[in-house]
Amino acid sequence: MGSYFRISVVLCVVLFSGCAQLNPAFWRGSELDRATAYYENGLIFDAMAKAKSIPRSDQDYKAARKLIEDINAISMQLSRRHMEIGEDFEKAAIYGPALAEYRESLKYNPSNILARNKIETIGEAMRSGEKSDRNKVAKKAAKEEPEELANTHYLKGKIYLDSKTYAKAIEEFSAVLKILPSYMNTAELLARAKRERDKAVDVHLRKGIAYFQSEEMEMAIKEWEAVLELDPSNKIAADYKDRAEVIMERLKRIREKQAFSGEAPVCLACSIPPALN
Repeated sequence: MGSYFRISVVLCVVLFSGCAQLNPAFWRGSELDRATAYYENGLIFDAMAKAKSIPRSDQDYKAARKLIEDINAISMQLSRRHMEIGEDFEKAAIYGPALAEYRESLKYNPSNILARNKIETIGEAMRSGEKSDRNKVAKKAAKEEPEELANTHYLKGKIYLDSKTYAKAIEEFSAVLKILPSYMNTAELLARAKRERDKAVDVHLRKGIAYFQSEEMEMAIKEWEAVLELDPSNKIAADYKDRAEVIMERLKRIREKQAFSGEAPVCLACSIPPALN
């Protein structure tokens, strides 16, 4: 969950901040220091270029590779977000802003085939004058061939899978199979999305339990929130999150009482069911 929080913070910086003034230490630091400074100020393309320039022989190479992974994750998140905003504009037949959002999506993920297709389609629509006629758009969508519709869901599913948004990926791949049960390798990608989701869920669940046993309730809750983002119907995470929130409300009073009375510390870990340890 720590990496997810870090990604969320940088996403906000990239989307809502201007060009931040870099720290003077930027000019005195190593290449990794400069890459990190760019990253922390939301300049992810500069950060990527700087991190990639660090050679394998450099002692900071491994740290640079990790930074590149974080940047790639952010890029996929940004690409997906711009894609979703573009789709909202397109549904409202507001084609100019939709086109701009799809271009932004493609900038952050050049392999986004769906965004590329959208740019071409909207460009043609705008040139032919369809941008002022919502009825034409609705009729066109209604007449869309099953294969085209399946392909749209398929490409969306791949975007969500690449950005580790497994719940959405599963939803899109499932939609493909309802339209065309044997479309391309959708069944394989659906199985992969479920497998990777389950693996991530297990990791976050166990981290949450470990934090719970260490009486770090806030960290435990963040881990279980990550589970619920991956799998909104996960009852185990929901139950433990509720329990941790209740404990947080009581924990301060319990510790104050212990401090004054000299009682033995309460064992929060003892309330964890054996099956989840």
